[in-house]
Amino acid sequence: MKFYNLTETFTGDIPPRSTEIVYCGASIFRDACYQLVSSFLLTYITFSGLLSYNASDPSVYLSQMSVISIIVVICRIWDGVNDPIMGWLIEKVHFKWGKYKPWILIGGILNTGVVLTLFLAHPTGWGFVALFGVFYFLWDIVWTINDIAYWSMLPSLTSDEKRRNNITTAMQICISVGVFAVYGAVPLLVGAIEGMSSADTYGLIAIVVSVFYLTSQIVLVITCKEHDRSEETAEEKENGEVRFKDIFRLFAKNDQFRYIIIAILLNYLAAGTLVAFGMYYFYLNYGYGSDKGGNIQFVFTVMYAVGTLIAQFLYPLLTKVLNRKQLLLGSAGVLSVGYAALFLLGFPFFGNNPVAFGDTTWLLYIPAVFIFFGQGIVAIVLIVQLQSTIEYNEWKFGERKEALVSSMRALVAKWGSAIQQGLVYGTLAATGLYTITSQISNEEYIKNAGGYASDAEFNSNIQAIIDGVSRDQKIQMAIGMIVAPLLIMLAAILIATFVFKIDEKKYNQMVLEIKERKKAASEETA
Repeated sequence: MKFYNLTETFTGDIPPRSTEIVYCGASIFRDACYQLVSSFLLTYITFSGLLSYNASDPSVYLSQMSVISIIVVICRIWDGVNDPIMGWLIEKVHFKWGKYKPWILIGGILNTGVVLTLFLAHPTGWGFVALFGVFYFLWDIVWTINDIAYWSMLPSLTSDEKRRNNITTAMQICISVGVFAVYGAVPLLVGAIEGMSSADTYGLIAIVVSVFYLTSQIVLVITCKEHDRSEETAEEKENGEVRFKDIFRLFAKNDQFRYIIIAILLNYLAAGTLVAFGMYYFYLNYGYGSDKGGNIQFVFTVMYAVGTLIAQFLYPLLTKVLNRKQLLLGSAGVLSVGYAALFLLGFPFFGNNPVAFGDTTWLLYIPAVFIFFGQGIVAIVLIVQLQSTIEYNEWKFGERKEALVSSMRALVAKWGSAIQQGLVYGTLAATGLYTITSQISNEEYIKNAGGYASDAEFNSNIQAIIDGVSRDQKIQMAIGMIVAPLLIMLAAILIATFVFKIDEKKYNQMVLEIKERKKAASEETA
C-alpha cells in the first residue's frame, strides 16, 4: 500500500497540479531559511555582542572577524567538491520512493538542527568562533543535500519550454516571498522587542523560520510526485554507470553549460552584494535600531519586493514580445539607471548627508525598484538558460544529468556568496568601518550584561559611535556596494547575451530532435 504520493510517479510533460503548487510553494520557506543564514548570520555575529571587544586593544575583535571570514571562504572553497559530489550521489544512488525526495527530507531535517544551533547557542569570544567554524561547515554540507536535490527535481518535471518557464517563474515568485519575509522581519524586529537582546531576537526568528522550513519539506516529500524514470534508467544503462569524473567531463565538454555557469556566478555575486551591505549601510547612514536605519531598510525591502515581483509577474508577458537576448539587454539598461541613481542619492557626495535623507529619504526607494526589477528579469532568464543546457547535453551526448547541472548552480551560488563576503569584509576593513561595528558590538555586549540603566543611555552611546563615521568612509563604501556589483552584473549579461548560443529557436529544435530519436528507438525495439 502506498503512503500518500510517496512512491507514485507521473509520465509525460504535464506534472500534477498539486505537485507544481507544493513544489513551488516550498521554496518560500527554503529560501527564507537560506537567506537567514546567508545574509544575516554575519550581521548577527557583528552586532550581537558575541565577539570579544577591548577598547584598548580592538585587534582581538578584528582577529575574530578575520577568522570567521576565512572560515566562510574555506567553506565556500569546499563547495567546489561538496556540491558536485552531492549531484553525483543523486545521479548514482536511487531510493525506491524517489530520486530526489529522500535527499530533500534528509537535508531538511539536518539543516533545521544546524541552523537552530548557529542562532541559539551563545558562547562568546573565541568560543563562539569555534562553534561557528564547526556548525557553519556542517550547514554547508546539510544545506547542499537538500538544495541540490530540490533544484535537480525542477528540470525533471517537464521538457515543455512554456510549462517549464511557468514553473520557474512561479518558483521565483515564491523564492522572492521567502527572501522578502526575512529581509523585512530582521531589520524590523531586531531591537524592537522590549527587554529582548538582538541575539535573542535573532534566535526567535530562527526558531520560527526553521519550523516552517522543515514542515514545508515534509509536506513536499509526502505529496509531490516525481517523474517516471523508466526511460532515464534505460538511457543510463545504455550510456554506462554515472561516474564521479562525469562532474568534470560535463563542464569540459558542454560548452554552453560552461558559459552560462560563469554568467550565473557573476550574477549571484553582483545581485547579493547590495543586500550584503544592507544593514551596515542603513545603520551607519541612518541610525542604529529598528526605529531608524532598520525601519528604512524595511521600506527598502518592500521596494525590493515590488521590483522583483513586478519582474516575475511580467516575465511571461514580456516573453511573448521579446526574446531572452532582448530581455537581458533591456535589463542591463534598467540596472544601469537604478545603480547610478542609488549611487548619487544614497551617499553624501553633495554634503555631509546623502541627498536621500530626512524628508527626502523616500528618494532612496525609487532606484531600488529599478535595480530589483532588472535583477529579477536577469535571474529568471539565466535559470531558464541553464535548464536548456540539460536538453543540449541530451541532444549532443545522449544523457541529461539534471542533478549534476543543478549541483553546479548551487556551487556557483555559494562561490558567489564567498567572493561577495570577501568584497564586503575587504571594503569595511579598508575603510575602517569594522572598527565602528566592533564598538557597536561591545555596546550590545554591555547591554546584554545589564550594564545600562536605560535604553536612552544605550542609544545615545550608539549614536555617538555612528557620528564618528566620516563622509569619506561612506563614499568609499559606495565603491564596493554600488560600482563593483554593477560592473559585475553587466559582465554576466554580456556573456549570457553574446556568448551563450541556445536561444528559443535552438532549444525547440533540440527538443523535437530528441523526441524523434526516442520515438525511432522505441519503434526499433517494438
